[in-house]
Amino acid sequence: MKKFALTLCLALCIARLAIADTTPHWTIIPSQSTLTFTATQNGAPVKGSFKTFSGDIGFDPEKMDGNHVKIDIDMNSIDTSYKEMSDTLKAADWFNIKVFPHATFVADQFTKMADGKYQANGKVTIRDKSVPAVLVFELKKAGANMLAEGSTTLKRNDFGVGQGDWQSTKEVKNEVVVKFTLVAQPQ
Repeated sequence: MKKFALTLCLALCIARLAIADTTPHWTIIPSQSTLTFTATQNGAPVKGSFKTFSGDIGFDPEKMDGNHVKIDIDMNSIDTSYKEMSDTLKAADWFNIKVFPHATFVADQFTKMADGKYQANGKVTIRDKSVPAVLVFELKKAGANMLAEGSTTLKRNDFGVGQGDWQSTKEVKNEVVVKFTLVAQPQ
């Protein structure tokens, strides 16, 4: 009986791996992809981007099981319209990039919605704090490539972004809109 149970467990594990291996894998084309954010300070939008990010994407738009995404963001690549602002956001009160040089988004639960849209349920980790996040994105074909455009709204205080005097949401609002355009080619 033990031998049967062990054999069954092994067979199920192999079958699971075989299913996962059939999921198409994609490589992000950095020159065609963007990751931007918009915060609000004193009622005015503050826009920026992260210039360097990479990902492990296994996604089949026809099957939701087995899909997964892990996006790694180089926090040192933050860029805004003003160098002073970019430097401030890298400092200890904000992203503290010397201690926390990377942020991630990881998801393995996807839902197909109407009109070519999808929902990804996952977690965003910034400053070593992981918070559930829901991304809604539209998927299109771009020749042999895949184009995904979407967004989510994060609350900076959930991650400890904005310490000391900056923790208050009076001047810098808590909500930050994150938008992305990912162009990826099949591996």
